[in-house]
Amino acid sequence: MNDNLPDTASSKKKVLVLGGGFGGVFAAKALEKLGRGKLDVELINSNNYFVFQPLLPEVAASSIHSADAVVPLRQLLRRIQVRQAEVMNIDFDKRKVIVVQGTRRIPVDLPYDELVIAFGTGVDLNRFPGLPEHALTMKNLADAHRLRTHVIGCLETADVTDEPEIKQQLLTFVVVGAGFSGVETVAEMRELVRRALKYYPNIKPDEIRFHLIEYADRILPTFSPDLAEYATRRLEIHGIEVLTRVGTKSATGTGVELTDGRFIPTSTIVATIGNGPHRLVETLGLDMHWGRIKTDQFMRVPGKDGVWALGDAALIPMIDEPKEDPLHYAPQTAQFAVREGRQLAANIVAKLNGNEMKPFAYVSKGSLASLGMSKAVADVYGVKLSGTFAWLLWRGFYLSFLPGFQAKLRVGINWLVNSVMPPNIVQIQSTPPATRYIHYRKGDKVFEPGMLIDGFYTVTKGRFKLTIDNPDAGEHFEKVFSPGEHFGERVLLRSALRTGLVVALEDGVLLFIAQKDFTRFARAFPFLDNYFKGYIERTFGGFDKSFAPGSTDSKTELETLP
Repeated sequence: MNDNLPDTASSKKKVLVLGGGFGGVFAAKALEKLGRGKLDVELINSNNYFVFQPLLPEVAASSIHSADAVVPLRQLLRRIQVRQAEVMNIDFDKRKVIVVQGTRRIPVDLPYDELVIAFGTGVDLNRFPGLPEHALTMKNLADAHRLRTHVIGCLETADVTDEPEIKQQLLTFVVVGAGFSGVETVAEMRELVRRALKYYPNIKPDEIRFHLIEYADRILPTFSPDLAEYATRRLEIHGIEVLTRVGTKSATGTGVELTDGRFIPTSTIVATIGNGPHRLVETLGLDMHWGRIKTDQFMRVPGKDGVWALGDAALIPMIDEPKEDPLHYAPQTAQFAVREGRQLAANIVAKLNGNEMKPFAYVSKGSLASLGMSKAVADVYGVKLSGTFAWLLWRGFYLSFLPGFQAKLRVGINWLVNSVMPPNIVQIQSTPPATRYIHYRKGDKVFEPGMLIDGFYTVTKGRFKLTIDNPDAGEHFEKVFSPGEHFGERVLLRSALRTGLVVALEDGVLLFIAQKDFTRFARAFPFLDNYFKGYIERTFGGFDKSFAPGSTDSKTELETLP
């Protein structure tokens, strides 16, 4: 098939593959095989590993180690140049990709003859106020780590708190979206909590709440109604409340509001919805639909010579004249991405040889979804299965699908060991971002007297009321803050504890700046010291008031606080 390709090193065709997911990896492997010695294939990815995304819920539940859900790209693609770099732009006219790599962050131009875009998708939750800021996601390895750490942290705090409302909020877990990822995530979360409870004597099983939210009329829409109904029953038997025909309206740091008006107090919201285009793909000026790059049936990008797209990033038609029907296009699944990669590679080689290309065609072999507690649902070659046998089939299928023998062996051993061993509840905390937006509902408390100072707040939306009482001095202070105003100057000053109460007068948003970061920033700019002195004088009536903050240079010991 590839005999016509030139074989001199100088005349090798350069093929760049952007993205290290299923589509990119399998396209690169097939390109190297079909054009061995005649194609110069290079794969570019921001991480140096391939993530087996179907296993992320199990990583979050400590069912397997995080290292077992990833495989080094250089191990998978031994004959292919792998470049760990971030793609900044693509110049289609000059046929080059601009990347930055390493710590120097200097742009590097990479020319290409053929370009394969396999970025996958991003997450876009902006339609739901508060969800981008307060929801956890399940797209990559860091997300799985973050979810596991967060759930264990909720259990740790719930075990020692003496406030019933806070405890109930900590022990309520909400997953938004009931497709494959949502169902498997809520099932694995429930397994982690169930197995870990014996280490938390002050938490009773009946205090735990799990909610699965789905806007459609049933969960797992790609399965038949009877399998979806079985899955719903199994989840409910395990204590997971399944809410269908209701969507998510908004979220805050204290809960999630549904479209039917209900508000669920919770400290844990996991969003498995909101797939959006990759941030770079949005800027390329390509013809897109449903957030995906339009291609022809051969996976070529129309109007861009030598540019191809596949996987979740591509909208690949499966028929000659597709309409506005998702069934007319290749679904965004790993099963399809693998076959797309192989066919795309064959088409590139055929093009370079002057041979006829083949349109992408593939019929799904079936679908599987784990429900936890050794149960699953499966539809394989039209045969519907459920229960333990389906679960064993699910594990066997994903084990066989894992790239590399070492990964298969490690995951298999992990599954066996974890079936009899208790979960690992070690909490490895990560540093939260220095700045973040926080959403509040009307009546929510931002902070109250006696709380440890944590940061500085600026109002971006809504109104917030500060109240400070000092019965000993007979002093009382109130102020309403509107957008553009700020509070929390005490982070710079004389007390490590809050003295005031701040309550949201309406739904609003605050920009939060962590204490240490704000303190360092203020001290680096002396004019801020003068600003706050003047602000305190105007707002509080001077430094002599017992409730007024001091000056920015009077509390250096705050640097020692966590």
